[in-house]
Amino acid sequence: MVNRRISPDIKECALCLWELGWDRSAICSTLLVSQASPYRWVQIFEEFGSVTPPPFMGRPRIIGLSALTAIKEIYTLHADTYLLELQWRLAIHHDIQISTLALQETLECTGLTRKLLHKIAIEREHERCCDFLYTIQHGFSGTGHEFVTVDESSKNEHDVACRYGRAPIGMLADFEDVFIRGIRYTLVAAMGMDGYIAQPVVEGSLDSYDFFDFIVEDVVPEMGVFPDNCSVLVMDNCRIHHTDMLQETLNAQGIMLLYLPPMIYSQVADYLGVADYPVANSMRQRGQSNHNSIVQS
Repeated sequence: MVNRRISPDIKECALCLWELGWDRSAICSTLLVSQASPYRWVQIFEEFGSVTPPPFMGRPRIIGLSALTAIKEIYTLHADTYLLELQWRLAIHHDIQISTLALQETLECTGLTRKLLHKIAIEREHERCCDFLYTIQHGFSGTGHEFVTVDESSKNEHDVACRYGRAPIGMLADFEDVFIRGIRYTLVAAMGMDGYIAQPVVEGSLDSYDFFDFIVEDVVPEMGVFPDNCSVLVMDNCRIHHTDMLQETLNAQGIMLLYLPPMIYSQVADYLGVADYPVANSMRQRGQSNHNSIVQS
C-alpha cells in the first residue's frame, strides 16, 4: 500500500463507520487500508476539520508584532531601506532569519508596498517653506489671480525620444533614433490663472540678458500694479533670474517680485492653481511634430 492514493470519500466513510461502532479491523479489511490509517485520518480531521490536510507551503516565516513595529518605524524614517538591510536588522536585533522573498511577501501583507520614491531635497528648509506658504495664503486675496509664474525649459533631438518600450523576454527593446543632439531650443513662458501670457522660443540657451528682455518686453506690459490682478511675478531661484536691473524695473512698474524658497515649487504651484508642466515631457508625449509647430510659430 506504499504511495497509494486514497480518496477523501473512503477516508470519510471509514471515520463514519468507526464512529458508528464498527470494528477497526473490519473497516480496514473492507476498505483495503492499513490498520494505522484510521488513526492518522482522525488526527488530521481533529487538526484541520477535514480528512485531507492543506497543501504543504513550506516552513512558515513568522514576524512578531514587535519586529513589525520596528520595521514600520524604519520605513517611516528611511523609506529607501533595502530588503537586504532590513533582513540584516531582523537577524541582528530580533534574531529572525528570513529570506528576502518571504520578507517581501510579509511586507505586502502588512501594507508596506513597494512604491516609487518621492524625493525630498535635503537642502530644503522646512520652517522657511512654511513661512512662505503662510504669507501666500494670508497676505493676498486668496484667489490666485495676482500671481504670474515664470519658468523655462529646453530640449534637443534626444529629449523627444521615448524612454521606455516593450520586447519579448530575453530580447532587447531596440528602436532607431538620432545620435546627434542637434539644435537646442529653450521655451520660456509666463502663466497666470487665465492661461499663458507669453511663451517665446529661443534657439540655444537662455542667459540673463535674454530673460530680462523677455520680462520687460513681453510680460510687464500684460501685468498690473500691486495688488491688482497679474501684479505679482513668481519665479524660482535660477541664477539668470537674480539681477538688480530686473528688480529695479519691476519696482518702478509697481510689480512685486517673489522668489520661491528652495525646494517648494510644486507646493506653491498647487496652491496658486497653476501647474508649471515641463515642456520637454510634453514634447516627448506629443512627438517631434508638435515641437516643430511650436518653433515655427
